[in-house]
Amino acid sequence: MKSSLPACLLAFALFAHGQQAASGSLAQAKRELAAKRFLNAKALFATYAKDHSGNVDAEEGLGDALLGLHQYEAAELQYRRVTALQPDLWLAHKNLVIVEAALGRWDEFDRERSFLRAARERGASGITTRESDVIDSFNVPAKAGREAQHWIVREYYEPVGRSLTRFNFERFGEDGRVKAYVSLESAEAAQDAFKTGDVLRSDEDNKAKSITDFVLDWYNGASHGTVATYPKGEPTYEQVRADVLRWLRKH
Repeated sequence: MKSSLPACLLAFALFAHGQQAASGSLAQAKRELAAKRFLNAKALFATYAKDHSGNVDAEEGLGDALLGLHQYEAAELQYRRVTALQPDLWLAHKNLVIVEAALGRWDEFDRERSFLRAARERGASGITTRESDVIDSFNVPAKAGREAQHWIVREYYEPVGRSLTRFNFERFGEDGRVKAYVSLESAEAAQDAFKTGDVLRSDEDNKAKSITDFVLDWYNGASHGTVATYPKGEPTYEQVRADVLRWLRKH
C-alpha cells in the first residue's frame, strides 16, 4: 500500500519511530537491571551500546549488569571504558572499588578510593565528603550452629555517629534489617557510647575530630564487644578486612 505521507515526512516518521524504539530498549535494559535480571540486562545494554557507540548510559549499564553477574574481570574492563569516555562519572569509579575488592587487587582498590577522595576534597561536582560508599562484600561459609552469612562493607569519608565510624561491616536479615555489624571507630568515642548502653546506634551528627586510636567493635542488637584495637592510628582497610574475616570464621 502506497503511503499518503510526503517522502520527507515519511522519512522523519520512520526516524522518530526508530529513535523511540531505541530509547525504549535502553529503558527496558534499565528495568531489567533494576529487577536484577542481570542476564537480560546484559544482553540489552550490549546491543544498545553496539548500535550507539559511545553512549555512556549503555556502557555504564553493561558494567552494572556484569557486576551483578559477578563477572568481575569483564566488569573491570567495562568500567575502565566508561571512565575513559567520562572521567568524572563517579558511579563507575565507585563500582571499580567494589570490583577491585572482589578481585583482590588492593593497589587498584586503594588507587580508586584515593581518586574519589581527592575529588571529594577538591569539591568536585556530583560528589561530597558527606556521603558513604559500599566498597566491598563477602560471604562467610556456614558452620555448625551458624548459617552462611553475606556481609557488605560501607566506608564513611567523614567519620560519623557517636562512635565516629570509618568502616561498617553489615549483615542483613531476610527482612532487610541489619542484624549485626562490625565497626572501625574511634576508641575514645566508642567507649563513651558504651557507657550509655546504646547498641545498634543511629548515625547522629557529630563533628569529625582527629582520631589517634581506633578500635574494631561488633554489635548484634543485644550485646557488643571488641575484635581488635589499633592504638597507633588508622589501619589499612586490608588489615581491618582480614581481622574481621578471621573473627567471623571463629564465631
